[in-house]
Amino acid sequence: MKGRALVILLVVLLLTGCMRRPVSFALNETGAYTGFDHVEEGYSRKAAKLYGWVIVEDLAVSENVKVWQRFLEQAAAGKDVGVRIAEFFGEEMYLMDIFCHDGRYRAFFSDGFDQNDEPFPMLLTLTGETNGQQAYAVVLTGDDSLTYEMVMRSFYSSQYPVEDIPAHRVLFLGMGQPNW
Repeated sequence: MKGRALVILLVVLLLTGCMRRPVSFALNETGAYTGFDHVEEGYSRKAAKLYGWVIVEDLAVSENVKVWQRFLEQAAAGKDVGVRIAEFFGEEMYLMDIFCHDGRYRAFFSDGFDQNDEPFPMLLTLTGETNGQQAYAVVLTGDDSLTYEMVMRSFYSSQYPVEDIPAHRVLFLGMGQPNW
């Protein structure tokens, strides 16, 4: 009986491992990202979780937090690594691939908007307050003086001067404390 349970456990582990879908840093001859070329529409949260994608919904990382933590640790150690994030807004899902490649961070979004390679030296999680609640922004930047308040102010750039805000790219926003 023990042998049978062990075999079943090994089969489950093998199948789970096969479900993981790693992302690869791939650019075409013009420098545009090609990682979404063969992605179908309509993935469910359950499928995204099984594929090992980090799930962001309701302004929080809700599934596969350990995958996100592993990405951050490997990137901090200087390894070339990538992670796919599935961000859900209701039933709408958008994908984002984030890479640390050659010591620089890059992010690409499945909505097709700007698939060109734009590397940044840092990935930061900035904390602050929004409407009296703890909040955070995960951003790519080249300037560690960037603050959460600057990122939020940049969203209203037509109303406020932004010359003093360092260049950055917002990956996702969250409420509460980051859970990683």
